[in-house]
Amino acid sequence: MDQAQARALEALQPFLSLTTSSMASSPRFVAEIITNATSNPNTFVFAELLEQPAVQALGKPDAPEEFRRYLKLLEIFAWGTWQDYRTTPGLPSLNEAQTLKLRLLSLLTLARTLRPLTYESLMSALEISTTSELESLVTTAIYSSLITARLSPTSSPPAVNVTAVAPLRDVHPQTVSTMISILSEWESRCGDVIGSIETEIAKIKAQAAEQRKRGRDRAKRIEKSINGWKGLSLEESQALRRAVHQQQHLKSGSARTAGKAASGTAAGSSASSGQKREFNGDDDDDVGRGEDDGYFERDSDADGSSRMDIDEGAGAQSSSTATRQAKRILNMGKKT
Repeated sequence: MDQAQARALEALQPFLSLTTSSMASSPRFVAEIITNATSNPNTFVFAELLEQPAVQALGKPDAPEEFRRYLKLLEIFAWGTWQDYRTTPGLPSLNEAQTLKLRLLSLLTLARTLRPLTYESLMSALEISTTSELESLVTTAIYSSLITARLSPTSSPPAVNVTAVAPLRDVHPQTVSTMISILSEWESRCGDVIGSIETEIAKIKAQAAEQRKRGRDRAKRIEKSINGWKGLSLEESQALRRAVHQQQHLKSGSARTAGKAASGTAAGSSASSGQKREFNGDDDDDVGRGEDDGYFERDSDADGSSRMDIDEGAGAQSSSTATRQAKRILNMGKKT
């Protein structure tokens, strides 16, 4: 329960006790209780007081007319507004405390139902003639913890910005059926949502169970295939498995052998290419100067010619034409 509502109920307790006393049988005494309760600065809820038998007795046909209208006045303080009081004839006049109390209670109702809450609309609904009086009323409501609001007199138009309203108005009996209908509709929608969620959960569980079943069936089929699902005995399936493994081993061995052969061929080609030498004009100059570049072995024959031993390693040309061409190049270098 809200603290403001708890304080209001506590402030009402003395008046409730008076309605159960021996003097409560007097309509005048009960009317006096209503006047004092509505004048108290701390009482803001009156439904419990209205439910008392002594108070309800004022509405009986045999009750004096002058006291019967006090019951109607208490109902206006419970769930009515200032406009309800002004438009209902025959009600008792209000003292200053009751006037302030009814305007504060009307402000609570207007804060929930009127948007925007401008100075002009509030002054019209509460029959307040000056803005200073309205601001004093709103300030009293703020300091009494009835509303949480901020005055904006310089805005266009001037307004009261309410952010919270205390639950201090009683519910009119005629609105109970409407509230029950609204709550029943809300309960039905909640039930539909819960039903949809439960249906979706059941669907997800069924899908998960089906996936697990398919996984188990697949595992069983694989196991049957391995253990001779097509009529093979256990020994035959094991022999078949060994044969497959052996075949895979042979394939991998052949691949490794081919890789090594390819690597050897590439290495031989590289070595052969390193032993060759391509002769150009610069090489002829070196030979003419008698410089040894590491590829030629110079020696003197009887005829004074030079010889060159050509390394005919792997990948070298072995034809006699290539040999004669190389000797011709050497002889040219010597003559030069």
